[in-house]
Amino acid sequence: MPADNSCITLPGPWQHKFITANGAQFHVALAGEYDADKPLVLLVHGFPQFWWTWRNQIPALAEAGYQVAAMDLRGYGGSDKPPNSENGLLSAQDLVAMVRALGYSRAVLVGLGRGGAHAWTAVSMNPTLFAGLVTVSAPHPRTLQRVGMHVTLKTWRNALLMSTPMLARRALHNKAEVLRMLRSWSAPNNSGATAEVDVYAQALQLPGVAQAAISQLRWTWLAQSRPSGRAYLRESAHSITIPVLTVRGELDPLLPARAWKKDGEFAIGPYQHVEISGVGHFAPEEDPARFNALLLDFLANLDHPDLRANI
Repeated sequence: MPADNSCITLPGPWQHKFITANGAQFHVALAGEYDADKPLVLLVHGFPQFWWTWRNQIPALAEAGYQVAAMDLRGYGGSDKPPNSENGLLSAQDLVAMVRALGYSRAVLVGLGRGGAHAWTAVSMNPTLFAGLVTVSAPHPRTLQRVGMHVTLKTWRNALLMSTPMLARRALHNKAEVLRMLRSWSAPNNSGATAEVDVYAQALQLPGVAQAAISQLRWTWLAQSRPSGRAYLRESAHSITIPVLTVRGELDPLLPARAWKKDGEFAIGPYQHVEISGVGHFAPEEDPARFNALLLDFLANLDHPDLRANI
């Protein structure tokens, strides 16, 4: 049975566009109008999802006067899936190129999970292009490469599964397994992400997506052993002086609170870390109202120098 790609262009208060950037074509869900006084808000999903992660944020941001683009990362959704697309440095460069391709010289990156890691690196590489950074369930990428208990046993179990491509591909092509993953990463009894399992499982069935997702995760865990991974970690290590907001779900089973303790080594400007109670790994879906309030408040106060708060 051919893959059903109708999940890519799900209807809503947005437009679907295909944008060429950094040598590839990317799908974005675009909403809002250009405003010279406001930055572009670029939303970047994580594993195992795609742009639909941000369905609750796109209209809220557009109504607040921002132009917003929720993109599918290279290898996911409706974006190109070229071979050898696992390189995280390439994905970070894609974010920079996407901002420019959309005609902006100022943007705010909002990234979840692996998308948040790429957002950290993109800002580190190109500080003058970005007005702010928001990451969800994504401590600084160099923290996760250090020896120590920065992740939980559940994270290691998932890493072990993804290290066996055949088993990982079988899991990502199985709706029941995708549901199990979404449920186990969410807060107990929270259906914000799991209610969308049909859409996420459908997107993972698209040709090349599961393999790309697996290769990218394996690349991330083995980054220090690869020249491209070491280059990625070097590029992510520059000091970041723009305002940064990091968000953790209090019940995130993958990343304990201590995983954010070293962010201050890199985010040396205005920095705020917030935990949302009763929420797991997928805060924008599990509690969109509270997450949207945090995000809109951050955007409204970008130019205020008193944002910094200690972790």
